[in-house]
Amino acid sequence: MMRRFFQQAVAPWVVFLTVFWAGCQTGFETAPTATSASGTASGASAASSGTTAGTNEVFSIDRIAVGDIIRVMYEASVPIAPSEIQLPETGLVTIHMGEQVQVAGRMAADVSKEIRDLFTVKKQMYKRLSVNVLVLGRTISVGGEVRATGSFPFEGGMTVLKAVNRAGGFTEYADRKKVRITRVNGQQITVDCKAALKKPELDLPLYPGDRVDVMRSIL
Repeated sequence: MMRRFFQQAVAPWVVFLTVFWAGCQTGFETAPTATSASGTASGASAASSGTTAGTNEVFSIDRIAVGDIIRVMYEASVPIAPSEIQLPETGLVTIHMGEQVQVAGRMAADVSKEIRDLFTVKKQMYKRLSVNVLVLGRTISVGGEVRATGSFPFEGGMTVLKAVNRAGGFTEYADRKKVRITRVNGQQITVDCKAALKKPELDLPLYPGDRVDVMRSIL
């Protein structure tokens, strides 16, 4: 009888301890998975952040950007004609003797040094060479149903609405829901400026060389 009593008293505790231990084991096993998922999420977030920076090009007023017109000038023992180039979407420019240099996103001084080293150190074509890369006046164009069409100096942080305001604002005939951006590479984007007034994230950034056209309302 004592044996039966002991079994009845101890059995529930054995079940409890078994379940508790299994739970602990499960917890320890799943913990690394949770950490790994968190790490993956963080990595994805970081990658996404990097991609955003890349696609937006994180325009810096101090760096050469797609759409900029640059002038490359040389001083050497023999005359070398200067060149003016508008930076294409690829970010590559063709310079003296057909050489290509990646320019987008870089400081003008760094590009000047690379070109100089290319011809004096790498190719050893010139013993002495001075190279000066200048970014010429940056502009954006605004046309269509605005009060003052034309080209305007580009300013860092410029957006579609800021460009329209710079052009005197919309006319009474403007279709504010159809404002077109034309990028240097020919890409066209339509912006709803009416919605952008309420949601600033819809007010897209502009880059040097962009053109903004305000469509005429059909009503």
